[in-house]
Amino acid sequence: MNQAPTEHAGLALSSHFQPIYSLAHRRTVGFEALLRAKHAGRPLMPGQVFALMEDPEACYQLDLAILRTHVAHAPVPSEPRWLFLNVHPASLIDPARTALVTESIAAAGLSPQSVVLEVQEHALGGDDKLQQCIRQLRKQGFLIAIDDFGVGHAHLDHICEMEPDLVKFDRQLLRSASNNPRLRNLLFRLVHLMHESGALVIQEGIETDNDVLVALESGCDLVQGDYIARPGLAPDGDELITPRIDARWDELMVRDLLRRKITRRQLELARQSFVQSAILLIQNTPFDEAARPLLSMPNVLRCFLLDSEGRQIGRNLNTKQAATQSTHPKFAPLADTTGAIWSRRAYFQHAIDQPGVLYMSEPYLSMTDTRTCVTLSMAIEIDESMHVLCTDMLAPSSGR
Repeated sequence: MNQAPTEHAGLALSSHFQPIYSLAHRRTVGFEALLRAKHAGRPLMPGQVFALMEDPEACYQLDLAILRTHVAHAPVPSEPRWLFLNVHPASLIDPARTALVTESIAAAGLSPQSVVLEVQEHALGGDDKLQQCIRQLRKQGFLIAIDDFGVGHAHLDHICEMEPDLVKFDRQLLRSASNNPRLRNLLFRLVHLMHESGALVIQEGIETDNDVLVALESGCDLVQGDYIARPGLAPDGDELITPRIDARWDELMVRDLLRRKITRRQLELARQSFVQSAILLIQNTPFDEAARPLLSMPNVLRCFLLDSEGRQIGRNLNTKQAATQSTHPKFAPLADTTGAIWSRRAYFQHAIDQPGVLYMSEPYLSMTDTRTCVTLSMAIEIDESMHVLCTDMLAPSSGR
């Protein structure tokens, strides 16, 4: 398919389109329009193109020319799909300019509901006019996406203020999460945070098999990148994309199934040991001795005992692997938890509400040694007084 370039200020402008794919729907749900530009026959990156412009007015005129090029050559889908268009901040500093943007889109026969306008996250800070123009676009029915979230210093207040429909995570977040288990867990939580704010999440920069697995594990909604499909005038269709994604999905399911089997076995052994220790405590066995069955488990970090108000009785009983880290000088201010009050923790509240029922918390960051753990807890009666027996375990590996 040939595309005659648009000439503007000595630049030759043309468009490529890259699929944006829904992991849950197993199909392409949109295309991002990507600029291809040449100056004197030399290819330029989009940032270089705008760097040639001398002032905001020139940037706005260029942005309008690019947008008109994109909508003129956008794929005509046979089913509802979004067209993602990047909008330069220069087009969003005046309602009159924003009106010309929307008129150009309407002139191409596109409804606002089928267009996602992407605004870079770093351009949002404290500009009332820009926020006003974005609200204007939302009222007309356009979807709004924050682009490049996670570049430099991301501002969560921008998410709250803009209430975007979608947030695009920068590829660097994915790169970092692929190489660091803690950051993989953070990526999962960031996705959850965006969902809490009412925004769907697009993960950009999917380039490898492992990137797909990380994206699947993160819980993101949509994915984009060269592994999914390279940009083109007529990019790959779902008949080519879906088998690639399905293969990674199957791999993840097999891996998760094995992990769950291991985790179930570990938790069952921990449960048996927990009940042993609880029975010994009910029989007035000293805590140090009663906790031995639990402390012998390989993934257990520590045991501790709370009174009926959530106040810790005595010290933590640490296993060797917990003691190695918790006694490190940098954690010394957190090491002694004697008398600490844990009444606001879910593991205490659930246990005290249902005596005799074993509860396992969600993974959380331990204040004692800053590792991710889960806490098993059960309310039991000792000397006619309610107590809560607790044990911290390393959180079962979830790939996050």
